[in-house]
Amino acid sequence: MKTDRKYILGFVGCGHMGLAIARGSIVSEYLERREICVYDPSEEVQEICRSESFAVMENMREAAENCHVLVLAVTPQICDAVLDELAGSRINCILSIVTGVSIAHIQEKLGSDVAVVRAMPNTPLQIREGSTALCRSESCKADEYDFVFRLFRHMGVTRTVPEEQLNAFVSVHGSTPAYFYYLAECILNDLVERGIDEETARALLVQTLVGSGKLLQKNASKPISEFIDEVCSKGGTTIQAVQSMREDGLQEIIHKANEKCIRRAEELGR
Repeated sequence: MKTDRKYILGFVGCGHMGLAIARGSIVSEYLERREICVYDPSEEVQEICRSESFAVMENMREAAENCHVLVLAVTPQICDAVLDELAGSRINCILSIVTGVSIAHIQEKLGSDVAVVRAMPNTPLQIREGSTALCRSESCKADEYDFVFRLFRHMGVTRTVPEEQLNAFVSVHGSTPAYFYYLAECILNDLVERGIDEETARALLVQTLVGSGKLLQKNASKPISEFIDEVCSKGGTTIQAVQSMREDGLQEIIHKANEKCIRRAEELGR
């Protein structure tokens, strides 16, 4: 992608997800450290970014006007204040990872001609194992969208989705890592309570999660129910556990959790 800006990727806000994207772009060798600039008011974050050899800007407008694609990586609660501050800046393209804030709202603040890409990524992209849903504004040029799409594709699996579905994708993969971590924590805590060494239990549990995920990935067209059946021998041990989860309404628990997750995303966007 040709650009007359000093940096290719800039960040306004660089918390956990912002750093995950910045680090992921380096680990994947899609960008070099010298091509990234950051503005974040936190001195702690500034020090982290300097240690990563990212350029640290004095203010958000400086970041916006010195990069080709500006990543908006702030919380929904302060998004409007940030957009107001950025209004009037020479912005090429906005890449927003702000949950719930629509393309129309961003363009209302910055101008209808501003190119906007919305992304719903997750933190595993920093080790090139992420998943990201993307959508774009009509004003976003093909080469700009291609740059963003390839940025995330270098860090995992990427799909283009309609914007109206993006909030639902929060629960598909944006928040789901926390679901898996919580499940892992519950299983680990139970094993430790039963007297099993924590390090041993964690090592075997984590590898089980990794291996199970790779099996699902390798057999993408195979129904997930068949994987369950392969582990659950009739009259065996696992079927007792799975049946207990079904009787206790695990499916309904997940549905309720997703409903609350999506509703909150919609609330944040209002």
